[in-house]
Amino acid sequence: MMSDESTATDSTNESSSTDVVSEDAHVDEGASKEPQKTSNLQFFFSIVFLGVIFAFVVGLVLSFMTPSWYAPPSPDDEQSVALAQSAEFRLVEELQKIREPGVPWKLRIPDEAVNAWLAIRLESWLGHDDRPSWPEFMTAPQLHTTPVGIYVAVGVNDSILGLRVMPAIVDDRITFQLLGGLLGRLPLPSPPSSLMTSLQESATEGDEAAEMAVAYLYEGEGLPARVELVDGRLVEFGDVVLEAGAMVLTARTLLKSD
Repeated sequence: MMSDESTATDSTNESSSTDVVSEDAHVDEGASKEPQKTSNLQFFFSIVFLGVIFAFVVGLVLSFMTPSWYAPPSPDDEQSVALAQSAEFRLVEELQKIREPGVPWKLRIPDEAVNAWLAIRLESWLGHDDRPSWPEFMTAPQLHTTPVGIYVAVGVNDSILGLRVMPAIVDDRITFQLLGGLLGRLPLPSPPSSLMTSLQESATEGDEAAEMAVAYLYEGEGLPARVELVDGRLVEFGDVVLEAGAMVLTARTLLKSD
């Protein structure tokens, strides 16, 4: 009898001991998971922080870099001078051509020709017929055409600032929608505030060129989509398509009575 009782008691003690060990194991396992979870969160936030710092540094570096396409040719470069003069002559020639009235025709304008003309011929062109002079606080513009818009950049206080605009022809007007900006090589979702503030301040002070820029970009005035030729005919622009490095205009030549 004593032997049976002793065996039962030992069995009960062993069972209780097993239960206690099991509970302690669960407690230790739960405690070990907490530091692991905290460590994972710290690693995640560290990665996010490093990503933010890296993006900031890259953006800062890009903002001080000049876009690869922004390279105004020198007036002393004979090849660029010839290209600028040829671009101006070719545009006038295409507009003045005798064409069948009302039949659409296309005019492709490459960036290279436009940029040469802007850097070399713009100031002299503005000096005729009481046209407004180019604002003194910025360099001559250069542009870069892409299918998603035209980047127009200028130099202001040793920085390259720019706009991204999308031309469209609406109600016989050529309008320009602001889509974003550019700071060095860094694309921006909106135009640089320093550039727009300078334009607005100059416009307020009576700078006619700045007034025109504000009117076209902010107030949506647009340019006439019809050009009257010296012989009384009209050239009507109906569409503009942007390509990589060029814009293509679709036009019709009309008689004056049209």
